[in-house]
Amino acid sequence: MPQEDFIDQFAIQRVITEYAWFVDRRDWDALVATFADTVVVDYTAMSGGEAETLSGPEQVDRWRRELGVLDGTQHVVTGVIADVTGDTATATANVLAWLRRDNVPGGRLWHNGGTYEFELRRVGERWRISRLVARAIWIEGNIGVFAQ
Repeated sequence: MPQEDFIDQFAIQRVITEYAWFVDRRDWDALVATFADTVVVDYTAMSGGEAETLSGPEQVDRWRRELGVLDGTQHVVTGVIADVTGDTATATANVLAWLRRDNVPGGRLWHNGGTYEFELRRVGERWRISRLVARAIWIEGNIGVFAQ
């Protein structure tokens, strides 16, 4: 494998790890930088609805509101496998997610395991996420942790 391929693989793994890291630390400004100008976000396999195309800042603002009610989250992303073609890439990864909110009826945890599917674009010297699809393998706990 050429050295450039290893560099791209690492850079893609890095931006995917940053995405999860910044969500869990509520570093919203840094999270914006992981996304392309527009991003398709598809959680339909987990929660129904429709995939949406938003700007990076719009998506981050949505998560700020939705996740802001929680006391904490942890997303563990492993096994990132990326395929690069020029300035575009696809990647898959395993994910485990725990979302916690104390003092809600029905229990304080909602958690799941599944996969992420990403599409990415090279923007300047950085890879940025342009599509994120979450697919649940299992879901447990109290979805009520998100109640406003």
